[in-house]
Amino acid sequence: MQSPSQKAISGTTRALVTAVLCLLLSLPQSYCQELPAYQLYLLQPSLINPAIIGCTDCSEIKLLDRHQWIGAFKGAPKTQVLSAETSISSNDFRSHGLGLQVVNDANGAYKQLAANFGYAFHIALNRTGSLKLGFGLMATVYQSTYDERDFSRINDPIVTWGVEREIKPDVSTGVYLYSDQFFVGLSAVQLFSSNSYLNAYRGERGYFAYGGYNLPVSTPLSIQPGLTVKYLTNQLQSDLNARVTYREFYWIMLSYRHVWRDFPGQPNSLLIYAGLYYKNFSFAYGYDLGLTSMQKYGYGSHEFMVGYRFCTFRNPCPAYR
Repeated sequence: MQSPSQKAISGTTRALVTAVLCLLLSLPQSYCQELPAYQLYLLQPSLINPAIIGCTDCSEIKLLDRHQWIGAFKGAPKTQVLSAETSISSNDFRSHGLGLQVVNDANGAYKQLAANFGYAFHIALNRTGSLKLGFGLMATVYQSTYDERDFSRINDPIVTWGVEREIKPDVSTGVYLYSDQFFVGLSAVQLFSSNSYLNAYRGERGYFAYGGYNLPVSTPLSIQPGLTVKYLTNQLQSDLNARVTYREFYWIMLSYRHVWRDFPGQPNSLLIYAGLYYKNFSFAYGYDLGLTSMQKYGYGSHEFMVGYRFCTFRNPCPAYR
């Protein structure tokens, strides 16, 4: 027989599950451009699913920097993310996560600065608290800028050689089921589908499915295979990941990104990551090798990450291992 507190938890869980699943499953088919922060999710999973925020017992600050197609052409895309996340626990069976992310993305004349404010609620699904379910919401305010001041002085009535800006809000949501052994999540981003006159594709909805499993090989060594599937701009894309961790201090990861329907600027690629933890600091580097003819014109894409964690080293959230 359930105690009053257990009944309250189960009632809260049912209500939250119903609300979030209604948001996720009732959304119509949509077409969306590549999200600027998506490329960095392997180092910051909460960028694609706000329900991951607060799944650890730690507070953490991270700075991520990505430069695409270095040397290929002027104005190649680059993205920076500054994030701060923390967990607030009321007891062993429920907790709250709070997060702030500032995303700066530049792609030629088009630039976007976004502020993401995230909240997640985590609840245990068993008596030991080893299996948990998270629900997340992310509110976003972004400013888009289109700068034509460096355009060639050609006789084109569309070009104004000025700067145009717009500010719009948005919302994302997600669910996340996890334990020490596995994790799986589903999220929907840009729910408002607010039209942008600067970018015809910006603001339309997209979907992510994200999961993995922790497989201990020996005492110091573990492997985490994972799969991420996204649906954006009428395009299905998958990332097949394999991460090897040694003594919980050093790790290396390989990821194969495959586009199931060809889309300019989003080729298949092989990603190689390596990282280490030193005291409360974390460092990572990633190299994106595009598997197309465009690769010969540049030096690939590069990602850098540095973080600081306010807690003991062990990180119980499997998505971050």
